Amino acid sequence: MAIDINALYVYRIIPIQNLEDDLLNGLICKNKAPANAKRIVIGNTEIITERDNREVACFPGTFVNDYVPFYFSTRTPMLFNIKTGKGVPKRPQSEIVYLCFKLTDLATDKFHWCFTNGNAAKRITKYYNDLDDLDQIDWRSIRSTDFAANNADGDEDRLRKKHSEFLVKGKVPIKKLSHIAVLNSAVKKQVETILANNELDIKVVVEPKFYF
Repeated sequence: MAIDINALYVYRIIPIQNLEDDLLNGLICKNKAPANAKRIVIGNTEIITERDNREVACFPGTFVNDYVPFYFSTRTPMLFNIKTGKGVPKRPQSEIVYLCFKLTDLATDKFHWCFTNGNAAKRITKYYNDLDDLDQIDWRSIRSTDFAANNADGDEDRLRKKHSEFLVKGKVPIKKLSHIAVLNSAVKKQVETILANNELDIKVVVEPKFYF
């Protein structure tokens, strides 16, 4: 499958309740983030803890939680779990917003970055730090909406591969943010109010196809 690197985006999903904090402070990796009891956690705490001990193979001595993670895919199994409450606190999709970054704005020598061919918490997942290796990602899985264990392709590894990640060490400044994607026009207005209150000019787009 041909890959147009200049057209690729990576995505971070966050609860809208954390949006203002992220806009003001940038995206900070778990291991460097200051304690903030007001922030909402949407991930599986067991998996998050497991990532504390999962070494990033292409940068020995660093661990997954030293990095800010992004997905290459939208409408992810993680979002489905949030919607259904499977293994994580259940939340309405309207509370989840996408922070959208162009891959080429992050995959530069200004950042310490790499990417994976699957969920970074899994031991079989491989790491890469050369964009020439983007073909090691299973783009069919990234783009598929059929990620059940018994999917039509018979791909029992699809769930892991759809969660391929792009990782940036330490912190990502919000000035690199391309746009914010939301479920509907009501959420768009909420986000635009937050942006206006903080004198930020960032495009907000409604992308229902990013959701279930």
